[in-house]
Amino acid sequence: MEKFRLLTLLLLVLTITFSCDEEKILEEKPLDFLTIENALVNQDDFGNSVISLYDLARRYFGDPNSNTERFDMYLGTDVGFNGRNPSIHQLSAYEAFTADDDFTVNRWRDAYRMIFDANIILNKINEVEFEDPALKVQYEAETRFFRAWSYRNLVHLYGDVPLVLEDDTEPEANYTRTPKAEVWAQIISDLNFARDNLPTVDEVDEDGRLVKAAAYHLLSEMYITTGEYQNAVDAASWVIDGGDYALMTERFGSRTDEPGDVYWDLFRLDNQNRSSGNTESIWVYQVEYLTPGGYGAPNGGDANRYERIIGPEYNRFVAKDENPGVRTFIFESTYNGGRGQGFFRTNHLVTHLIWDGDRTNDIRTSDHNILRRWGVDNPESAHYGDTIDTWDPDSYYSFIEPARIEIDTNQRLFPTFLKLTMVNNHFPTEMVDGVGPMMVSGARRLYTDQYAMRLAETYLLRAEAYLGLGNPAAAADDINVVRARAGAPLATPGEIDIDYILDERLRELIFEVPRRLTLARLGLVYDRTVRYNKYAAPHIQPHNNLYPIPSRELRVNTEAELIQNPGY
Repeated sequence: MEKFRLLTLLLLVLTITFSCDEEKILEEKPLDFLTIENALVNQDDFGNSVISLYDLARRYFGDPNSNTERFDMYLGTDVGFNGRNPSIHQLSAYEAFTADDDFTVNRWRDAYRMIFDANIILNKINEVEFEDPALKVQYEAETRFFRAWSYRNLVHLYGDVPLVLEDDTEPEANYTRTPKAEVWAQIISDLNFARDNLPTVDEVDEDGRLVKAAAYHLLSEMYITTGEYQNAVDAASWVIDGGDYALMTERFGSRTDEPGDVYWDLFRLDNQNRSSGNTESIWVYQVEYLTPGGYGAPNGGDANRYERIIGPEYNRFVAKDENPGVRTFIFESTYNGGRGQGFFRTNHLVTHLIWDGDRTNDIRTSDHNILRRWGVDNPESAHYGDTIDTWDPDSYYSFIEPARIEIDTNQRLFPTFLKLTMVNNHFPTEMVDGVGPMMVSGARRLYTDQYAMRLAETYLLRAEAYLGLGNPAAAADDINVVRARAGAPLATPGEIDIDYILDERLRELIFEVPRRLTLARLGLVYDRTVRYNKYAAPHIQPHNNLYPIPSRELRVNTEAELIQNPGY
């Protein structure tokens, strides 16, 4: 297992003291670099180390480098495909998927990095006297949560994985795969400790800090995974019925003076945390604009670039019968959701089928939340003032040359989910020849905090647990709480099966909960992809429900056999 230097874990300032004791002088103590022995020596050191786990977590499913492969949780699933070239690998041509691909290596490496760092903290924390004993318990609870969260990611994506609980500071080459049932048991054990010792939401004053509800939420998912459905119901019920959380049903936050709705408000800048009045956020990854280490650097790689990945490259679109040399849209504009590049294209299931052909009631598919109608804004265009409606095929295709339909509808113009954009809120912007505003410089980033857990998902997890208990009526009741907030028609018990719940997760949680992780947990990556992803369907095989173990791990593990997943 690849080891990571302690320096990558700790953000510490060392205070070095000297002694004249002869025996002490003869002891070899490194003073100018970090080691296990000199790094975690006081309460503040542990606090900084725990904060570093939060940073690793927000980056694990993040997109700091605009690397499309970091969108592997969505590419090649029932959600969509690479819009710029749907036939290439990046989880369309699954037969080209190997154990050396960046995303399978990164998911493994980054999870074990967090586990390694967490193990160091946990195995040193009882050796240090804390000024505040309550902080010691909190730090241990947070660290155990992150270790559980990392193992949850690994076991869902890879199946059986090595269970490592010690801080192995020396390289080892004798790892074996632990049966996933044992890994599940450790995850649940760590989460139970976190559940018992994390503060409640009313006891913390820092946005993004873990609370009891986060542990209960993840416990609900894990109990569904282990088939302990009543335990899953009980864990979710602690969050839902405890009185600390409620779905937002009225408009709130930073932009209520603009047209929109409560679902739109959930994803606007500064609206994600409890401090903004948001009572449904449970755990939120923090993004701080222009703050060192805040994951919000405007001109560097250290910022989310989701807009570029999920939005079309509309500024290069040229409509049928366009004026010579003219692009139909004048440039990338803040009112069109940013500077999309068409790296990821949501498929027909997501843009049309899950809405049952109805875009009039469910606010989650309203014009505020999905940009479907594109107004031609270039005064030089032959179509200036026209609207291209990507919901209506007749309107959509009437603007596109027949020979370019697949190219343009996949890359240049398609419905855009605005929850991952800073629509009409990019900064800085400027006018160009009296037209605009156009985004400039660091405006092409996403600076909103990102949900890791939200109460709407807790309802859908409990619905899944009720379905496992053979109680579709109770499942429908929970689903309908979410649908009622959206103004959608209510579901009936007869409609409820796992596919209905998965579709509802798309309607409510798309681009929040990593889709591949959910499908892999249920063993449905293959099934759903074959049904709904026309580019990946001819290539995906049942063994692709799991990722392969990175081949490097197999090569360096020379003292024991680390068995590869079947099919790779």
